[in-house]
Amino acid sequence: MIVTERTKLLVQVAASVGRKYASKYPALDADEIATEVTAQALSEWRHISNKLDQAAEYKRTEFEVLHFLLGERASVYCGRQHYAYMMNTATVLYTPREVRALLKEYYYNPDSWVTPSKDSNHGTAVEAKSVWVNLHDINVALERVSDKAHDAILAAYGPEDLNLPEPDKRRLSEAVAQLTRELNRHLNKTPDQHEGPGARVAMSNADAIYATRKQG
Repeated sequence: MIVTERTKLLVQVAASVGRKYASKYPALDADEIATEVTAQALSEWRHISNKLDQAAEYKRTEFEVLHFLLGERASVYCGRQHYAYMMNTATVLYTPREVRALLKEYYYNPDSWVTPSKDSNHGTAVEAKSVWVNLHDINVALERVSDKAHDAILAAYGPEDLNLPEPDKRRLSEAVAQLTRELNRHLNKTPDQHEGPGARVAMSNADAIYATRKQG
């Protein structure tokens, strides 16, 4: 049975975990995530309580231990819900983690743009077929982010021979988040949105160099 003090701790930590994972999964609600991990924790409370009793051995507080344990459960739950949402609705929503993986593994890799037979859309996958994306969609989204965000992404994931300085982690995280928002916005345009005049921005010099090399 859970004691009063730990009931308060569970509610507090579940709310914190809910907020954290809702920021990573835009289709999910923080309260929904908190409710789910709370229910899971209560069903496994004997195991979790034992872990909390050992917090001092880990040199961690009970808050930190419980946050880690609920975070594990939230990660699995949100992953399943995220892909179920994408499969069952017409809405595509990528997460910053997925976009970061696509940038790192595929977007700036010239081989990814070699069109295989029967694939005229330059499709690619990430992490054992967990994500499929049209590289052109990322291209369009990159045209819409701020110059600072674009430069941070190019410096972090672009060709090494550009010799661009490594951006700091916070700036890069904000840049990837901005690109994720633009990618999702592009993929889920309403009928009144368009790709006509005014919808594109100029290509930076670094991108022009890279595009020329890729085409050449």
